[in-house]
Amino acid sequence: MHVPEPLEIDANVLERFVNELIYTLPGTCSHRDVFTLLITGSRAIGMHTPTSNVDIDVLCAQPVYESVQRASFEAGIIQSERSFWFVLRNGNWDQYFGKAMGRPHFSLTSLAKVEEHFRNYEDVPMWVWLNAKSVADPNEQFQRIRNSWHGYPPDVLVKKIKYHWLLAGYWEIDVYPHHHVSDDELLPASLALLNGVNETLRVFFLVEGKPFPYTEKLMRLAASQTSLGKEFCPMLQRVVDMVLGKVGGSLGPWDRLRKAFRYLAVSSRSADCRRFIEACGKAMVAAGVEPAWVKADLDNIEELLMGELGPSPP
Repeated sequence: MHVPEPLEIDANVLERFVNELIYTLPGTCSHRDVFTLLITGSRAIGMHTPTSNVDIDVLCAQPVYESVQRASFEAGIIQSERSFWFVLRNGNWDQYFGKAMGRPHFSLTSLAKVEEHFRNYEDVPMWVWLNAKSVADPNEQFQRIRNSWHGYPPDVLVKKIKYHWLLAGYWEIDVYPHHHVSDDELLPASLALLNGVNETLRVFFLVEGKPFPYTEKLMRLAASQTSLGKEFCPMLQRVVDMVLGKVGGSLGPWDRLRKAFRYLAVSSRSADCRRFIEACGKAMVAAGVEPAWVKADLDNIEELLMGELGPSPP
């Protein structure tokens, strides 16, 4: 079995896991001919540690998926009637990858669903598939789908950039409780700023035409893989650390939040924030967003609130 470098997985152990738990699934007799096996997650992108899970995705054609899903549910191998997520629940699960790597698991997804992810420009799934490492891919059935990706159409990209930029501002300006009267609002205030940071990090990827990863990887990958991230992730990390109390420990929680808010959203009070907003504006224009729209900034908020760019915010 082919194990791409540098996944740091014992090929013999992986092959035993696949042979015993994946190639024995009911609902098909042609596992090797119909199952694509992918390593995804932190190991696929070389950001793993010795204790990182081995994330395995299994892909197959829709009729095979339906047959295997139904048969596996009826056999009690999986618990859901509508999706396929397998976690090894038996006692000696560490016989495969060891206790340090966590309980072995894998998912089964139809190739039609993967095609749908690309067709609908769903960022996180596309990021997963574009960064996956192939262990087995009969007839290159997955690779053909991945090769179909040639970037976002300009109108789709512009709409995504606008959506996530306005959503960042929505969290930072509209949701953050500026006139707090009770510590009951500490939670929504903290979440508002952290959500604003995450939306901003998504914009860092989009202005370069890249799908963004799931939240766990946003800060680290933005800092290493995007131009805006390399410049401004230290500032955004300072905001996060201020919200979480990792810095500014002598300040009370509301004073820390106010300081974090000024870093993130008040250009008149923070030179870093002013430089950050200007750089983001230039990047958005370079990606195709109209200069007048960028200049209006949060005056465009009704486009977001009315659902013209995507789902209305919570």
